[in-house]
Amino acid sequence: MATIARPRPRLRHPDGGSELLPLARKPAEWEGIAPRKISRARWRQLEGYAAEIFHEMGMSIDSPGTRDTPRRFIRALFDATEGYQGDPKLVTAFPTECGQGPDCRISQIVQGPIPFHSICEHHAFPFFGQAWVGYIAHERIIGLSKLTRVVRLYARRFSMQERLGRQVIQALDGILAAHGVAVYLDAAHLCMQMRGVREQEATTRTIFWRGAYETDEQLRIEFLKLCRSRET
Repeated sequence: MATIARPRPRLRHPDGGSELLPLARKPAEWEGIAPRKISRARWRQLEGYAAEIFHEMGMSIDSPGTRDTPRRFIRALFDATEGYQGDPKLVTAFPTECGQGPDCRISQIVQGPIPFHSICEHHAFPFFGQAWVGYIAHERIIGLSKLTRVVRLYARRFSMQERLGRQVIQALDGILAAHGVAVYLDAAHLCMQMRGVREQEATTRTIFWRGAYETDEQLRIEFLKLCRSRET
C-alpha cells in the first residue's frame, strides 16, 4: 500500500463515514480537513507585499483598474491552492460486481479527459492540461466523480507534473487496492511558454503505472489508446 506524507500536522478527521466500505489502511491525508486560517492583518500584509512586487515590475498600482489587483491576486492564489485543505467527500467506494470473471482481472475503468490547473513550484506560473485515470478493480470500485476529485485535490497546490501524477496514482492505489492503476497527464506549462525558451506548442506528457499495468504490455497499450482517442 502506498504511503503518502501528510503535508500538514493539523488535521481534523470528519465524523461518520457510514457510506464507506471498511478499508484496511491508516487514515490518509485526504480524509481530513485542514482549513488555512489567515488573519485580516496578515491578509493586508500579503497584499502589501504583492503591491510592492507589482510596482517594481512596472505596474501602476494606483489606477482604477489596478488599485485592487494586489487583493485580487492574493485571493486568487489562495483559491487556486485549496487542495492543501483536503477533501472530506473524496472517498466513496462500493463493492465490485465482476463475479470473479475476467472483469476482475483485465477489464479497465478509464475516465478522462479530466481538465486540471496547477501552479509550478519552481516559477509560480500555472501549468494546466488533462488527465486520464484508469484502474482494474479488485474488491472495490470508486464513485466516478471521485476520480476527478483525486486529480484536482493534488492539482490545486504548488506542484510539478511528475509529482502530481505520482500523488494521484498512489492515492488511488491506496483507496482501491486495485489489480492495477494507470495515470496519464498531458499539460502545457506557462513557465516554458512565457519565459525561457518561450515554446508555445509543446506539451509535457507523463505516464504512471502500478500493479498489472507494470507487467502487462497489452493493458498499457489499451489504456493509452483509450486516452489518445479522446485527446483534444
